[in-house]
Amino acid sequence: MEQVYRSLKSIVVLAVLCSLLAACGGGGGGSSSSTTVNGVASKGPIKNGVVEVYAVNADGTRGKLLGTGSTGSDGTYKVQNLSYKGNLIVIVTGGTYFDEATGTADVPNTVLKAALSGATGSVNVAVTPLTDVAFKQMSSAAGGLSTANIDHSNAVVSTAFGVNIIGTQPVDVTDATKVASASSQTAIDYGVALAAISQMVKNGDASDVKDAIDMIQSDLSGENPKLSSTGGALTQAIVALTSGPEPMLAPTITTETTSMYGTIQHFTDSVVNPPDNPNGVAQAKAMISDLRNTVLTVVDYHTGDVGDTLKTPFDATAAELQTTVGPELSSVGDLVGWVVTSVGSLTGITPGTTYNFTDPEKHPGQTLTIVTGSTGTTATASIVTDASVTLLSGTVSVDNVNLPKSGSVNFTTLKTASDGNATMTASYSAMVSDTTMAITFRGKLTTPVASFDFDDSMSNRKLTFTLTQNPTMPNSVMLTKAYFSGVATSSTARVTGSIDIPTLVWNPNISPNEGNATIPTQAAFSGKIEALNQGAVTMTLQGTLTGTFSNAASYNPTIADDASNFPQWSGIFNGSLVAGNGVNISAMLKASMSAFQVINFEVKYTRTLANDATIWLDCTGTYNVFTEVTSATLTNQAGLHGTLVNDKSKPAESRFSGSINAGGGDEVATFSSPLGVPKVTYSDSYFETLI
Repeated sequence: MEQVYRSLKSIVVLAVLCSLLAACGGGGGGSSSSTTVNGVASKGPIKNGVVEVYAVNADGTRGKLLGTGSTGSDGTYKVQNLSYKGNLIVIVTGGTYFDEATGTADVPNTVLKAALSGATGSVNVAVTPLTDVAFKQMSSAAGGLSTANIDHSNAVVSTAFGVNIIGTQPVDVTDATKVASASSQTAIDYGVALAAISQMVKNGDASDVKDAIDMIQSDLSGENPKLSSTGGALTQAIVALTSGPEPMLAPTITTETTSMYGTIQHFTDSVVNPPDNPNGVAQAKAMISDLRNTVLTVVDYHTGDVGDTLKTPFDATAAELQTTVGPELSSVGDLVGWVVTSVGSLTGITPGTTYNFTDPEKHPGQTLTIVTGSTGTTATASIVTDASVTLLSGTVSVDNVNLPKSGSVNFTTLKTASDGNATMTASYSAMVSDTTMAITFRGKLTTPVASFDFDDSMSNRKLTFTLTQNPTMPNSVMLTKAYFSGVATSSTARVTGSIDIPTLVWNPNISPNEGNATIPTQAAFSGKIEALNQGAVTMTLQGTLTGTFSNAASYNPTIADDASNFPQWSGIFNGSLVAGNGVNISAMLKASMSAFQVINFEVKYTRTLANDATIWLDCTGTYNVFTEVTSATLTNQAGLHGTLVNDKSKPAESRFSGSINAGGGDEVATFSSPLGVPKVTYSDSYFETLI
């Protein structure tokens, strides 16, 4: 069973990781008789700038003025209904911006330019120092602003900085609110690059922004472009902006959460080779960037151990349930259940009488003593071992001395599995037949490791369990149904909602060896689970989780699993995950085992961005418990198709493989694991590790 538990856990985590793989969509438009140009002008967002859109002549020179506009306080602009299709130029003059490095407001803007080929319909065009670098490149090339020169120059600068410098609209990285609601991670990365240019100037590596633009343009000129003279200054600038004595960027931005640092560092020494499919590469980079930063909202996994990428805050909860909370609840439930069922078994209670109960099968070496009061409706209860250790003590009340069906308990001593002490105050009611007893509690239970509040009849909070006479042990009962609604809190999690276990069955292979325990055939949870760190909520899962164990009554874990004897189960989660930083993911996660040693999983993930665009991902795959081979395929809204294989039978340096393909089939990235560390290599030669 432990192997199955580990396998299921790894698959659920893989499914979550797959669900985090989401690409950030790009702009673009279809055929139209007119063109609308939208975008952001930024070196910090430029407010009150003048925007001019020009046509491009057939000889690659600037053509006629098509339209004008202005930038808003956030740098956005729109110039619409242009009776033109083709290559165009966008120029932003005037206006002011907030300098990210110095904190100075209303810094005058220099002239910034951008060019786009084949514009038609509604197009997005960012205008920034990086588009100005590309504009200088294409303007100085033979043929001027030809389609080939525009596309090549934009691709060189986009590759060098790892973002689509035209289609991606940069975010104000000094504003934590705007960073948290950014339309994509690449929009944040773009903003980091622009802030680094200001920091270059502050550090004395450039005289002003125009000088920095010229230096970067000079680096990226020639046959072997690379950031040889500016890359070091830019990476030092990013470090100063994110972790220096006076970090100026939003606190969630670090050299780890932005890929800009690693991209610039790579192309400081490596030649920039624009890929054949730059848009597909940009989408793949956005996919990995979103994966990394979404995972970082779940857990800080940077320990150098690949396995740590699978750890989440809920791992601690799972471990706590298995090692402490579960055993504590089981021991307390056994004691309380013995008292209540024993009281319920009395058909006539005599005042001032001592009743002793023993149960050699379930409670060997223990004696339950109930001493009634003067009216018979109240009593003291205690459970003491043969070694004179008190396991339970407190008071019990009943509604009727002849056939008690309700009452209350107040236990001040409840010995737990860890030898600690729990307390319980609750009312109860019971429905009794010849073979069953259904008991409902409303109250509070506090153990050394967790507390349970089910004391609110208005919200229908309660704890109910049904006991049935065991057909194989006539003098004993077994749990056949359970329901909890309320709030349960431990050191690592708070659960608010309901847990319904409608059927538990007797398994002759398990139950006699587990203290008369029965096995659930199905269970359902509805509500929310909050991960806690020193009382603070770090993540919330909300939705419904259902599971089935179809052969709970027959599976035999005491013998080796084979094709005719293995646990057959399924589970599905529908809901949302909200991280501490506000990232909200809607997901369907499904896993099942219906064939021997093969676990199937499926993920459907949807996330709505700040601009109301939707990104999604479908992921399906299998995990073989015996061979430990995981295979998965995934598709997303950008038309990317990915394959992943993790084969633990191979050496660490070759066990992880796969690829990412663009919608047209072009391979834009590959996965590998040199030195045992998962890595992605893009077709522009840039690579990064996944941890």
